[in-house]
Amino acid sequence: MVLSLDHGRPMDTNAEVRVGPTPTPPQRRQKVGRGARPSPLPYLYLLPAALGLGLFVYWPLVDTVGLSLYEWNLVSPVKQFVGLANYRALLSDQGFWISVVNTLLAIVAMCVTTIAAPLAVAVAALRVRGAMRFVYRGIIFSPTVISMAIAALIWLWMYNPMQGLIAKALRLLGGQGFAWLTHPQLAIWAIIIVTAWKTFGYNFVIFVAGLLAIPQELVEAARIDGANEWHTFRHVTWPLLAPTTLFVVLTTLMLSPQYLFIPTQILTQGGPNRASNNLGYIIWEQGFEVFRVGHASAIAVVIFVAFLVFSVMHFRLLERGVHYGA
Repeated sequence: MVLSLDHGRPMDTNAEVRVGPTPTPPQRRQKVGRGARPSPLPYLYLLPAALGLGLFVYWPLVDTVGLSLYEWNLVSPVKQFVGLANYRALLSDQGFWISVVNTLLAIVAMCVTTIAAPLAVAVAALRVRGAMRFVYRGIIFSPTVISMAIAALIWLWMYNPMQGLIAKALRLLGGQGFAWLTHPQLAIWAIIIVTAWKTFGYNFVIFVAGLLAIPQELVEAARIDGANEWHTFRHVTWPLLAPTTLFVVLTTLMLSPQYLFIPTQILTQGGPNRASNNLGYIIWEQGFEVFRVGHASAIAVVIFVAFLVFSVMHFRLLERGVHYGA
């Protein structure tokens, strides 16, 4: 026993001497249970986007469904309720069915010209080395930069049967120009060509980005194992490109009526004799030229439901084979 410095009291030499600061007692953890209130801060961050989405997307959609149940000329202060009469009128509307057929034809054509062709060109463009690869990509993407109205005006001059570029090229080859915009069978194809030319570069860039994101180690491993170019693309590149392809397919199909509207309005106005009419243009025609707002709203609702069903089926059938990782 020794004397401590604390008032001369004895100090036990067997006691453990601790060096350092005295440890603080552990803090009690806050229990997060069912009664805890979630923080409203994340919802405040989402509020501006939710307001814009509701104001410019969902509210017009709800209002369109309501307008489809009325007969209104866009000017009269009174709307006449007609129920489902506008939808029943679509069954006997020949112009509507012509628009459906032309829109489906345009969708099938754009699946080839703006999905399969941009993918093939993107694969070929990535094989170009040196500074010329940027030149090629810029040339292919350049039509996307201009507006659809400017693109339609360019092709309006090219379609001219007398002084147009296509007519002059055909005359050099011993042929003659066609009246593209006044021919019943060629008018819709003239619109499809303009739309495909304008949207080709955008899908091309998307596919180039998707191809660059594929790990080259997998491609090189397939080539070491003896796979040729086709088998490498079929079994390695194509499965890993599935998310990009799914995005391009959905955006192309969903936006097809919108893409067809401006070229139709500038080039043919739905003629001749409604031969080039489509779903994107017929809504404008019925709503703002004939002033049958209820009829136009019914067409818009039918388009929305049809594409919604198609999107759900598309995801159910095709997304099973989509791989979102290497």
